[in-house]
Amino acid sequence: MRSGTTRACVFACLTGLGALMQVIPAQAQQGPVPLFLQNRNADTQTPPQDGAPANGTATTAPAQGGETSGGATGTSIPQGPNGVFGWGNNASGQNYPTDPDAVQTLELNAVDAESVGILDRNSGGLGVDMWSGTSRLTAARLIDALPDHPANHAMRNLERRILLSIAAAPADHKDTSLLAHRIAKLQSMGAYGDVARLISVTSRNQPEAELAQAEINALLVTGQLDDACAAIDGYGTQFDTSFWLKAAVYCQLRAKNNSSASFSTDLVREVEGESDKLFFALNKAIRTGSNVSPDLLVNLRPLDVAMLELTKQGLPTSLLQNADAPTLIAFVKSANTATDLKLEAARLAEQQGYITTDELGAVYNSITFSSVELEGVLDDASEQTPAREYAKLYQAAAKSDVPAARAEILAHMYDNARNNGDYGQVARLCAPLLEDIPINNDFAWFATDAIAASIYSNDLERAGGWLAQAKASANAGNSIESRLIVLYPALVLSGLEDTGTADGAAGNGPDSAPNYGLGGAVKPTPPMTENAPTSQAQARHRARMDEWAEQQMARDDQVEARHDAEQVYSLFAAFGIEVPEKFWDSLLVQPYVVSDAVPNAGVVHKLAQAARANQRATVASLVVIANGGIGADLQNPVSLGQSVNALNMVGLDGDARRIAVEIIMESGL
Repeated sequence: MRSGTTRACVFACLTGLGALMQVIPAQAQQGPVPLFLQNRNADTQTPPQDGAPANGTATTAPAQGGETSGGATGTSIPQGPNGVFGWGNNASGQNYPTDPDAVQTLELNAVDAESVGILDRNSGGLGVDMWSGTSRLTAARLIDALPDHPANHAMRNLERRILLSIAAAPADHKDTSLLAHRIAKLQSMGAYGDVARLISVTSRNQPEAELAQAEINALLVTGQLDDACAAIDGYGTQFDTSFWLKAAVYCQLRAKNNSSASFSTDLVREVEGESDKLFFALNKAIRTGSNVSPDLLVNLRPLDVAMLELTKQGLPTSLLQNADAPTLIAFVKSANTATDLKLEAARLAEQQGYITTDELGAVYNSITFSSVELEGVLDDASEQTPAREYAKLYQAAAKSDVPAARAEILAHMYDNARNNGDYGQVARLCAPLLEDIPINNDFAWFATDAIAASIYSNDLERAGGWLAQAKASANAGNSIESRLIVLYPALVLSGLEDTGTADGAAGNGPDSAPNYGLGGAVKPTPPMTENAPTSQAQARHRARMDEWAEQQMARDDQVEARHDAEQVYSLFAAFGIEVPEKFWDSLLVQPYVVSDAVPNAGVVHKLAQAARANQRATVASLVVIANGGIGADLQNPVSLGQSVNALNMVGLDGDARRIAVEIIMESGL
């Protein structure tokens, strides 16, 4: 932890180059690094950094790729949608020139340590100028308002990228630390691995107590115990709160240094008495080999979880349901957790994003099943828990070298997952297994299952191959055609079906546009009529829409069917996909007014404003705030349409499509 590299980073921070050291590695594959610029104040001139020209300018070589499109050579600054760029309320309007072929000459100003991150544009970041036009106070408020538990995998991915992107912090209110807000939100999300990685790229001579404590918590939760104790030893001399004394006790007990642990425990007692009953109970249990009363094992902190592991006592089963992130991760990682509990904990933890899909697969593979159990996996009665059933099916599919047998097992697993509400998770988990099943007529019966799973795991090339096979194999003697109709909205939103709509055109006529008030003034249009199709693709799209609508009318739950139709039509319109007027007319019935999951007027207004101004981070944040904490069945179709349209407007169309597809598929379509 206290390596020569770390000492070098600390020295660099003292010389004013610390933050640059964090950015350069991440941008190394992109050519020159965009410098994080601050406006120079005439009263507080900053000396040039080492190696910079004495006149305070820095010249970069031609870039290999820009953070945003546009730009100019020399010192000419590109204009944004409103003619002005800048950080926060920066009146100068300065922004990075990003023409990939330009030689850039920029004023070299102070580097902001708040701008560190672990994602550049090549690795999923939103760009160094993502907060352009947004004040720091507004950015902090948006970060705080992001949901702790996004209900949608694509929403969680977008939220993480907002928090982990390398991005210049707005210049106003420098007493507000965006880095601290980002780390606090990542902790609330249970993204402790991300917390540890983000803190590791910071270089501060005097780290804030809150960030230092967040680093320790992250290392403890993720099982990096040696690193945690090294950091505790290093930070312990800088901070004097009881947290550091208790952390020192843990490391001393872990090292079996009981005399030092006794001394540190006495210091804790002097500082705060014995009010922390759990700490003293864990301390005693570690020393004596006894157990802690289950009544005390509630609201566990990362340090509590680490100390509990030293007692060899497992977590109570009662904590599994509604467990917070540290507790749920502890169930997964602890060697003292019973097998079935670990399986269920891993299933729940991956759904929440606390562990990766690969980690879930490792847990499922760690369970021992006999060869007889695996060979008869489709004949045996279901296991006692969904996770144990998934583990057995997963192992059986992975170990089968017969593609037909593997396909049958996967089809059964997908079916179970739909019934249990785990479909997205199982599709992600089994994506590598699906790759080994050949796409040919022998597997036509499996084609629609493979299409849906490939779409959900974002393997659109394979989904397209299976779609072609399904169309070639569909006939009156099978149900492929009917299933393709059910999947039609997901196929369209994934870009796998040609709807015959020109790029950028709206669904209902050549002059309309899917703006929801986001794209500027709405152009009045006459009443819509359905003209003759202009292409075979458009004719087929309309026919498919008719068939899909007929299926919806045949569903038993017409309330749910209407909600699904509203979602599909709103999303189609947001992407400029034709929705014939008769389908909107079919929704013009009671109830005319609904209020499910409607964001407040401020969110709607700021989303529209930020989309017009191309403020990527603000748009992304408001989209997640408005929709991220809501399950697919409760999504408001109008808000959803506004949100994906706004993402499209700021160039985050990939996120818009992933969000739309996941919500549609999670709705059971």
